[in-house]
Amino acid sequence: MKKVSFALGVIFCAFHCYTAMFGAVSGIGQKAIHLGLILVIYFLDDLIKSDRKWYLRLVDLFFVIASAGSLIYIISIDSTIDLRSGMIYTYDIIFGVLLMVSLIEATRRAVGVSLAIVVLCFIAYAFIGPYMPGFLAHAGMDLSRLTSIVYLGTDGIYGTAIYASASYIVLFVILGAVFNETGVGDYFTKLASRAFGKFRGGPAKIAVVASGLFGSISGSAIANVIGTGTFTIPMMKKCGFEDEYAAAVEASASTGGQIMPPVMGATAFLIAEYLGIPYFDLVKAALIPAVLFYVAILMTVDLYARKNNIQGVPESELPTRKELLQNVYLIVPLIYLVISMSIFKMSVTKSGISAIIVTIICTLFSAKNRINLDKLKKIIQGSINGAKPVAIACGVVGIIIGIVMGSGLGFRMSSVLVNISNGNQGILLVLTMVVSLILGMGVPTTAAYLMLALLVVPALKTMNVLPLAAHLFIFYFGIISNVTPPVALAAYAAAGLAHCNPTKTGFYAFKLSLSGFILPFMFVYNPVLLMQGDALEIIQSVITALLGIYSLSASLEKFIFRWEINTIERIVLFMSALLLIVPGTVTDIMGFVVLVGICFIKATAEKKGNMQKA
Repeated sequence: MKKVSFALGVIFCAFHCYTAMFGAVSGIGQKAIHLGLILVIYFLDDLIKSDRKWYLRLVDLFFVIASAGSLIYIISIDSTIDLRSGMIYTYDIIFGVLLMVSLIEATRRAVGVSLAIVVLCFIAYAFIGPYMPGFLAHAGMDLSRLTSIVYLGTDGIYGTAIYASASYIVLFVILGAVFNETGVGDYFTKLASRAFGKFRGGPAKIAVVASGLFGSISGSAIANVIGTGTFTIPMMKKCGFEDEYAAAVEASASTGGQIMPPVMGATAFLIAEYLGIPYFDLVKAALIPAVLFYVAILMTVDLYARKNNIQGVPESELPTRKELLQNVYLIVPLIYLVISMSIFKMSVTKSGISAIIVTIICTLFSAKNRINLDKLKKIIQGSINGAKPVAIACGVVGIIIGIVMGSGLGFRMSSVLVNISNGNQGILLVLTMVVSLILGMGVPTTAAYLMLALLVVPALKTMNVLPLAAHLFIFYFGIISNVTPPVALAAYAAAGLAHCNPTKTGFYAFKLSLSGFILPFMFVYNPVLLMQGDALEIIQSVITALLGIYSLSASLEKFIFRWEINTIERIVLFMSALLLIVPGTVTDIMGFVVLVGICFIKATAEKKGNMQKA
């Protein structure tokens, strides 16, 4: 059975590499094969666990058969669905229900109980619509209509979400697995170590930069924490960082990996698909906010290290320049990926598959890095493990999307949000932020984004928010929920590695990521930060945003340059940060004057103190 599972994994990876090169299977085929294989492999892997009870193995076997059956059935009727004139047959209902039950169970096991409960609530809502109060009321659905919308329709399970997973996301999951096994991912960490390790608070800066590079490819905050945190957290603790603070740095930086170009994790492909824009245009728009997020963490970490006199890593413990130069070819695949999308204007699928080929070619001449049979097995296993939660989340959220579209809830929800905000854009943005954080807690970013795009984005558009800014707004808050107490999953994962208090870690991670709460408001009110303006405007906005973020970091750490600050100065600096962040020349000048004024006061007090000592 293990051999069968592995063989299916080989077929899964080979199928997606083949279709990326020669074109996707027409109709529902690409999506059905993608989701069907993932479900069969997932339940088969559970079935062959050595400690599995016999009755649980029977349950697993049932779900293997149900997943395979629904896959075979939907492919067999694909060519006739459009010719039925809305007629639903008994077999449609049987296999539709089997797929929905299988998806919900896979979600419970692979993604989490919270998302499974949310889906069940929406299914219940589909049936009890006529009895719901106010804007929640709708005509109601029976099993035939639910099957038609969710299983056979283009707005349900086999809709936009699973299409993005089957066409784009899976390729970059495979690419990430190839990077891991060929040493490309490890090279990024070593590069960050060499560049930042020797500076004040070096280990924390290594964690920030390495997590940004690694997280862009991995697409999962928790996977990023595990991947880089095993190396960076012990190093930070050794150099003098408090256990919880070290874990928080890793959690915050790992969470931000999903907003860092060029890959931006899995969800970015969905955003590009929803907006109908080239993927590279989205990457270009997201670049400045992502850089500002990481610069903010670096600034805060630097101030913390200066305040606590934490030094860098000894030269003897850093990778040597010779070692980095000898392996410099390992950076070629990432450079190629950026060039292929930006200069050559290749499609996402062509860029992804060709980047895999370039990686294999680059590592052929190194016995340590080239792909052998053992590494190939690990790449296939890593690809399957990476694709499972994303594909399952995209599939199960398709159930929610189908019900929301079929019941009309999405349109009514937008009206309610606009009414509650009384037409005030600021209030609507705050409401959207709160809804995004709540829906994002304990739910993968991909699933959270899909629900928010359906329920909330239409309301933002009615208030004249730029569509690109609206989608990135909910995307950011869906991500930041990973470090927002009480359900800060990335912080809890990092705390586990650091063997420290998860609640305190969550608080520190929230503080370190505070710029991530402000940045979305910045680019909504000032789309120039999304490169939606001329060069001079972009430069001015970036400079003032950097000054504002520094003021914010200083306020959070109660420390500016080399001086400690009191509570009043801290509040004033926070106000300076807000003035510099709000777009407008007048507010920028006011914020800058306040920042310089605080520095002047501290410098004068220091000089006076030195003269008195002399």
